[in-house]
Formats: sequence, C-alpha cells, structure tokens
Amino acid sequence: MAEINKGRPAGAEASGALILDRPRLLVVDDDPDILRIVKYYLVRQNFDVETATNGEEALEIIRRSGKIELLLSDVMMPRMNGLDLLRAVRGLPGRSDLPIILISAEGEAKKKVAGLDMGADDYLTKPFNFDELIARVRNHIRLRRLQKELIAANDLLRRRNAQFMENLEAARAIQAALMPDRFPASTGFTVGSRYLPMAEVGGDFFDVVTLAGGRKLGVFIADVCGHGVASAFITAMTKITFRNACFGSEDPAGVLAQMNRELCLYSKHSFVTACYGIYDTAARTFTYAGGGHPPLLVRRGSSGAVIELGSQATFLGFFEDVPYTADSIAIEAGDRIFLYTDGLYESRNAAHEQYGMERFTRFIRDEANGDIQTTLDQLLEDLTRFMGNTAVEDDVTIVGFDVSA
Repeated sequence: MAEINKGRPAGAEASGALILDRPRLLVVDDDPDILRIVKYYLVRQNFDVETATNGEEALEIIRRSGKIELLLSDVMMPRMNGLDLLRAVRGLPGRSDLPIILISAEGEAKKKVAGLDMGADDYLTKPFNFDELIARVRNHIRLRRLQKELIAANDLLRRRNAQFMENLEAARAIQAALMPDRFPASTGFTVGSRYLPMAEVGGDFFDVVTLAGGRKLGVFIADVCGHGVASAFITAMTKITFRNACFGSEDPAGVLAQMNRELCLYSKHSFVTACYGIYDTAARTFTYAGGGHPPLLVRRGSSGAVIELGSQATFLGFFEDVPYTADSIAIEAGDRIFLYTDGLYESRNAAHEQYGMERFTRFIRDEANGDIQTTLDQLLEDLTRFMGNTAVEDDVTIVGFDVSA
C-alpha cells in the first residue's frame, strides 16, 4: 500500500458500528506507516484490527485465529505477495471462504484480473478513498455474517427436517402396526383388504374382530381428518377406543357412541368418520351404524345388484352425546359387503377426473372375479390404471368379506 489518498478521509469521523460486536480484520502491507494509518481509521470505525507485514505472517495469523472476518491485503509484498497469500488462504480448510479485498497500484490491471479469477472478493486501486474502503469492508463483513446466519439456519432446518422425517417414519410404523395382519378364519365368511397409503402419514384405519365365540364378525373402518403425526396419534386413539368398546357391546350404535365420548376427550381439533358393522352367521343379518362415513355397499350374489347402506349420524370425536342408530339387513349366501374410505372414489387422474362412486360400483357389480381378496386386488389395479402417474392425495382403504353358503 505505497499510496493512499491524502487528507482527512470523508467518512473517518462518522460513527459506523456495523453490528453490536466488533468485526476483526487483518490488514497486510510491507510498509509500517501504511499499516498504522489504515489501522487508525479502521479502529475509529469500530473494527478490531490485526496487522502483518508480509503474506507468510498473515497466513500464520489466519491459521491460528478463527476470529478474522476479513483480509485486506496489498498485492506487491516480499516473501509472499498478495496473490500467493490469496491462493494459500483459499486452500485452508475451514477458512477458504474468508472475504479478501486486494489492493494494488493503478495500472496493474492484469494483477486485478488474476486476483478476481483466483477468488478475491473485491479489489481496490491506489490511491483509494477511505470512505470507499470502509464501505466495502462493511459490506463484505455484513454479507459474510448473513451467509453464516443462512448456513446456520439451513443446518437447523436440516436437523429439524431429519427429526421430522424420523417422527414421520415412526408414525408410519405405528399406523402400519394398527392394521390387522391376519383375519379370522371361518366357514361362514372370508375377509380381504387393501390399503394404499399416500406419501404423508394419513389417518385411515380398519379392524376386524370376532364376537360371540366366533359366531359374529365385526368389521370397523375409520378415516381421521388430516394427515401427519397428529393424525397418526388420533388413529391410534381410534383403535384403542374401538377395542375398548367392541367387546363390551354387540350393538354397533352403542360402540360408536362410546367411542365418540372417549375421542372427544383427546381429539380437540380433529374428528373421525367411522362405520361399524356386525355380521351374525347364525341369523344371517348384518347390523351396522355409521358416523359421517361413506355408505357401505352390499353386492347381492343372486342378482348382482349393489345396495348402499348409509347413515345420517355425524362424525366422531367432536360433538358429545351424538345419537347413533343401527340398522340391519338380511344377508344371503354369495353376498359381498364392502367398507371403504373416501380416498378410493375421490382419487384423481392427470385430467383431474375423480375415480368416482359410479365407476367403483360398476366394477364390483360387473368386473370383479374370484374371491374377495382377488376382487380387492383387481379393484386397486383398476384404480392405479385410472390414475396413471398421478400420486394419491389421500389414503385408500377398502375391506370386505364374502358370505359363504
């Protein structure tokens, strides 16, 4: 730094603290007088300043101190010049991103280009104005600190995202564990199911139980409002409340009423649609009750007709003392009963067309072949073909059973 702009710098007397803590700079020049002058004005502008008289000395300071936030270096110096110092700093582990401003004499355009190509952040040509020098130093310090804040924020975001993904995987595991992995065996009925989850954790759930010493089959299905970890918690509570209620009553309406009272204690900001039916193998009747859930479907084996069994009661877990009611229908050998969630018929293809209840009903009436599990497999294949490459936006769950002779 053999030359500087003489006279009092225009901005030397202004108070210009960058931020609350004082940035630490390293100024490098082989001229002691220049070092004193530059340090004097930088200190007056609320910077902490260290100095070095050559590149080797500066490199050693940077190696041992992690507090240097900016390097201001002359280009022409003995032993190690500014360009060599720049190259060495850019190769230091953990310090390669240190902001570096080089200063050279007027007319050294090649050195300026070389310095910028090697990674210098800025360049000043002598003689320079202190206002300009301090403004550039402040800007680079500010940018570097903002970069560090952004890096720290990104690191925090990555850690939180990793934790969220761990929680999501745990919720998926919980949800998978809630589904029955085997069904009751009986000469009077055969049960099947299919579950197609969305990418997020959804809220579908079903359960199958035997009652009255195996003489009755209970089939339950539910859909929790919302997705994610919170819905997984409500889904788990739904299973607990169902199991609490189903073995104490053979009245589907009474089971839903008890579940509703219990869920109201836990699901303050959510609700559950549900349907529960009990098939009596001796009486050949199916008694059912619902709460805000899509209607059950019964396909008659004798005629192929599809009957909807709906319910007017509201969903569970939001309003206390809801009056749930049960209805009953006679069942014949060869009949099939289907319970499902709205993710099935609301699934869309690339043209935003819904699969729809009409297509669903037509499939189980006209196109289903084989036993109940084969039928459900074929149904999901038909749904997948309809959707093409479109991802499911909600869980798709369907459970059904064939009535044997």
